[in-house]
Amino acid sequence: MPKPAPVAENDPPIPAKPAISWHAYQAQNSPQEPGTSGFPTEDAGIDTKQTYDLPALVDLALHTHPETRISWEEAKAAAARLERNRSSWYPTLTAMAFGQHFTSSFPIPGSALVSNGYAALASLDLAWTLFDFGRREALVDAGAERLSAANFAFDRKHQEIAYRVASSFFVYQAALAKVTAAQQTFASAKTNADSVQAKLKQGLATKPDLLLALQEQAKSSYDLQDARGSVTQTRADLTTNLGISPAYSLQLIDLSKLPLPAELAQSVEKIVDQALERRPDLLARLAELRAREADVKKARAEFWPKVSLRGMVGNQYWGNVRTKPSGGESYSANAMVDTAMLNVEWTLFDGFERNNAVREAEAKRSASQAQLDALRLEIMRDIWKAYADTKTALEKREFALALLKAAEESYAATQESYTHGFSTVIELLSAQKDLARARFTEIDSRAALLRSAATLVYVSGEQNPEASDEH
Repeated sequence: MPKPAPVAENDPPIPAKPAISWHAYQAQNSPQEPGTSGFPTEDAGIDTKQTYDLPALVDLALHTHPETRISWEEAKAAAARLERNRSSWYPTLTAMAFGQHFTSSFPIPGSALVSNGYAALASLDLAWTLFDFGRREALVDAGAERLSAANFAFDRKHQEIAYRVASSFFVYQAALAKVTAAQQTFASAKTNADSVQAKLKQGLATKPDLLLALQEQAKSSYDLQDARGSVTQTRADLTTNLGISPAYSLQLIDLSKLPLPAELAQSVEKIVDQALERRPDLLARLAELRAREADVKKARAEFWPKVSLRGMVGNQYWGNVRTKPSGGESYSANAMVDTAMLNVEWTLFDGFERNNAVREAEAKRSASQAQLDALRLEIMRDIWKAYADTKTALEKREFALALLKAAEESYAATQESYTHGFSTVIELLSAQKDLARARFTEIDSRAALLRSAATLVYVSGEQNPEASDEH
């Protein structure tokens, strides 16, 4: 098959760098300082001299794409929410202090007894919920399930980015291969036009023959420029999915070096069963359903009382207290303040707020169950479709190779026949067009097979981005 034009200089392949662990995430993905250039720096882990294969590109995208950081931070937020929910099991201890200057007046016969001075209070207040009929258990259970859902969503985001990188990589490589095929077609068209020109000078061809050959040469030149334009567009799509600037010029392996799937090793039923067990987004939906069930338990627990313990210990101080009318004396005093209470709080009527809260929680749980069922159906549909597409692509690949071989032999025979005067220029140009279409068909069949195999891996929930070579 035609070799695609290189993106940059052809350096020897260099092994891909090892993946960065997520424990080093913050150290290697710190935000840029305000006012710095928007062009990525060397800290992005991009080596323009390295030849990237597909796993290396996926690894690069997982460390540079903003969507990865978004899902990572959402998972961290879910973990923090869970710890907040767990804090309801612990007592709260509050320190309180205040001071004031006071004046008080008490009426007495013929006058008023006026006191003024300073007062201060310092205390520690302890509050602890002892029993709440399952409110806290439900809150923690819901938080734990939502943390699981966030982790599964994080895993699925990895798979999504890997799939998008693989798809755009195959499209880009196919566009490069089509440029090479268009260059070969243009070279053939120019050779044929020169041949017709030479025959015209010898009186063995006509002016219309030459015009047809020149027309085909112009058409092949147009197709070449169109193929080059597609490379620019697909390159922008690839860099966007990598999460880097299109200004980077990466060294990539060409499409002809990518291994192609030989067959479908598993039945579609087995792939469906495995997907329903391991698809991260399906597991995330299941975790959300369990969180909704915990929300229902919490809403129902609100009908019951809460038993809590409360205690306070502190010291109250009065200083420089003077009383008028008096003999000018002042006094100071302090006293220990302490209290302990066992509280029972029970809301008997709240305008049916709790009833409606239960109905809302149950409705959300039912909706979550329906979403889970809908996703199951969607997964089965996508797998059956991807399986059929991959099977069809395998068969089309065989026919594309046979078509290319036949077109090459036909063009070579027609070109030789025309050179000896046994074929017309129309037959020559027709064979040239057939060969050009066969080249494009072969390139499309390879890219379509790789994309359909990658799609099958993605919809089945495979974790390994290289698994497309195995199915």
